[in-house]
Parts: sequence; structure tokens; C-alpha cells
Amino acid sequence: MRFLFFLCIGSQAFAQTADEVINKSITASGGADKWSKVVAMKYEGNYVMGPGMLAPVTEIQFTKPATTYYSDFTWQGMTSKTVMQADSGWTYNPFGGKRETDPINAEEIRSLKLDADPQGMLFNNAKKGYTADYLGLDDMEGSEVHKVRLTTKEGDMVYFYIDVQSFYVLKMVKRMKFKTKEDKSFVVYSDFRKNDFGLTIPYSTQRVDEKGNEQGGPVMLTKITVNPVFDSKLLDKPLSK
Repeated sequence: MRFLFFLCIGSQAFAQTADEVINKSITASGGADKWSKVVAMKYEGNYVMGPGMLAPVTEIQFTKPATTYYSDFTWQGMTSKTVMQADSGWTYNPFGGKRETDPINAEEIRSLKLDADPQGMLFNNAKKGYTADYLGLDDMEGSEVHKVRLTTKEGDMVYFYIDVQSFYVLKMVKRMKFKTKEDKSFVVYSDFRKNDFGLTIPYSTQRVDEKGNEQGGPVMLTKITVNPVFDSKLLDKPLSK
């Protein structure tokens, strides 16, 4: 009995909680004080289509004047766009020959809102209405990682794979259940660098499938701007042609 007692004490001493792992991850990426000052992020870089084939991309996230998400993708002189603000949005995709915008439905809005937080979901997750759970240790291509799950009020689940050494987020899995389907997305992060604001952010993102196989090329960032000035022209729809 005494031996079992000491085993229990030992396991509790080394046990991790979701909050402990998340707080260490926030500290490793710049600290809570810096992240608390973030109200917008702008990412610029290129989607690697193939050897020597780069397609410029931009992604912008704002919290003021309202939760806003903007992204674009340029290839062969044409630019597709996605815009969301509050509970509405639109997409513009000229690559199929269409020159008009399409509205974003409620399910897509719900998904985009998870991507529109410039602070990321982990920071102040409880205040944002998420429930955090620690799911133990896992292996990610030979790297030991902590696995943390955030669950939204709608029941959507986002899994974070956090390196046990650096406490950087190496992978994120988003699982969303809709009325007629379930969507899953998998993103792997690498090339972590500290920017001028003092935040350590991955400059390379790669979408993968459930087995870890790469889906298309990576996005290689060249510039990250913290708290850019809000440009209302981002919300303007392209003129129909």
C-alpha cells in the first residue's frame, strides 16, 4: 500500500494540465503580455506551386472594428479573395471564369471565425468560450508532443500538438461537425522565427491529410506585420466583368 501511495504521488507530480501546457506554449511564443497587445495580424508570402513556381498570398485577421478575415491568392494575373466580417462574407474566384462574388454560408462563417483570431485560439481560450483538455503525450514523426484539445460552444474540436522541448505548436487539427457532414483539416507548422514585435511564429505551413501526406505545396511566409492599420477597402467586392 505504501508503495502504491508513492507511485500516486509521483504520477501527480509529473502530470500535466491543459492550462500548464498552454501557458508554456504562450510563453515560448512571446509571452502573454505581448499577445495581449495583438489586435490584428497580416501574413504575406507565397504558396509554392512547384519548383520555381510561387503564387503570392496574403492573410489578414482583425478583431476591430469587428471580427474580420481576409485572404487572397494570385496566379497568372488573377486574384481570388475571401472576406468575412462579423456574420457575413463572400468569396471571389476568377479561375473558373466566373467574375462575380459568392456569399459565404453559415457553416463556412463558423469555420472562418476559428481562423480569424489574430491572437490564436490558445491565448485566453477560456474567456473566448473554449473548453481545454489535456490528452497526454503523442508522437509526431519522431518528436514527442503534448496533445491539447479545445472545444467550442458549437462542439467543434481543435487539436494542438505542442513540442515537449520548445513548446511550439507543431500541428493543428480542426474537426467540425455540420448537419450533413464532418470537415477535418490538418496543418503542420515549421521554420519558427521571432519577428520585430517579439513573437515567435511559424513562417512555413503545410496542409496534410489524415495520414500526414502533404496536400499541395507549403505556404512560405516572407513578412508578418503585427497590428497593421485596418484598410476598409479590403471589404470592397471586385467589380463584375
